[in-house]
Amino acid sequence: MLGSTLKIEVGISTLNDGIYNPKFRDDFNYLIIHQISNDVDYSDYIQTLPKNVRYIKSNTVGLSKSRNLAIENTNAEYLWIMDDDVGIHDSALIYVEDYLRKHPKLSMLVVSHSHEEIEYLPGNKEQNINKISAASISSIDMIIKVDLLNGIRFNENFGLGAKYVSGEEYIFACNLLDKGKEIIKTRKVCTYHPLISSGQDFYSTPIKLKTKLEMFKVANGLIRGNLLYILFCIKKIKIIYKKNAIKNVIKSFV
Repeated sequence: MLGSTLKIEVGISTLNDGIYNPKFRDDFNYLIIHQISNDVDYSDYIQTLPKNVRYIKSNTVGLSKSRNLAIENTNAEYLWIMDDDVGIHDSALIYVEDYLRKHPKLSMLVVSHSHEEIEYLPGNKEQNINKISAASISSIDMIIKVDLLNGIRFNENFGLGAKYVSGEEYIFACNLLDKGKEIIKTRKVCTYHPLISSGQDFYSTPIKLKTKLEMFKVANGLIRGNLLYILFCIKKIKIIYKKNAIKNVIKSFV
């Protein structure tokens, strides 16, 4: 990795033809976890990958399993969790390295992403994450100090391809907090990610809402988890009512 003084590896999770999506920069090292479920032979393309890209093929299914494989196979001090459709900004490396040097005991730095060309998202430029604000974390913003994980991994029952379709980032962050680890989130936009409106859909099916319920319970315990889920639904009640999703909230408790 050119000009780098910290060992940072970008861990890209991809499935099947998603292998063609990543655009690689010269100033980062990459680890691709390529889950294959379609029996296609990608070996010809794999041979064309740049020298700063390591490749691991997996027959597993599920985003959290892919993230865990990246954690277990990285050879870097820091692992930046990433999807295959994310672009890293030119200023990201200098910013991230400078921040991590100043905070060597930080277990996870959470940066920001946007679909617009802006430097910072609105709001305070940085904040310490707690179990409430952890719900705002996106996996593509997570830069993890690997040797501070103490065995913590993504819950493989959560995330795309698992029983519950999201919530793995929140549980992961809460597990770190339970171990007394520090997480800081900054508003610095380090990556570009296409705007996908479906990502805001938490209400259209009972399983999407039940995912939120189970996520809160796993991370906070039964009583506190149920309470946080109820508070979440109250906070989102205007959307739930507008989208006629009250019945999905009721069904999510079954």
